[in-house]
Amino acid sequence: MSKVLLMITSSPRSMEAQRAFHLARTLHAQRRTVSVVLLQDAVLAAAGNGPAQDPDGLTMLVPRGVSVYVCEHDLTLRGFAPDMIGGAQAVNDQRIVDLMVADDTRTFGCF
Repeated sequence: MSKVLLMITSSPRSMEAQRAFHLARTLHAQRRTVSVVLLQDAVLAAAGNGPAQDPDGLTMLVPRGVSVYVCEHDLTLRGFAPDMIGGAQAVNDQRIVDLMVADDTRTFGCF
């Protein structure tokens, strides 16, 4: 069975991001291997504990074993250090490309 990589760009509380988090939970419940990459404003879900952070998104995915990757460049542009919620990993652009083209991986953009 192929792995699924969801790339999310929307603010954590947007309808698009909420749908992507729900899709990740659903696919994981179906015993799929799911990973999430947070880009652009989606990085706010993993950074700090401000009002943009989504308590029902990542905090429900990480304990279930969903890998969460956060674009370190987008974190820096928004003024955050790479300190994030537990279980999320800051990655550079090359690592993101590697995740996208990994064998047996289906990549979906969730905007």
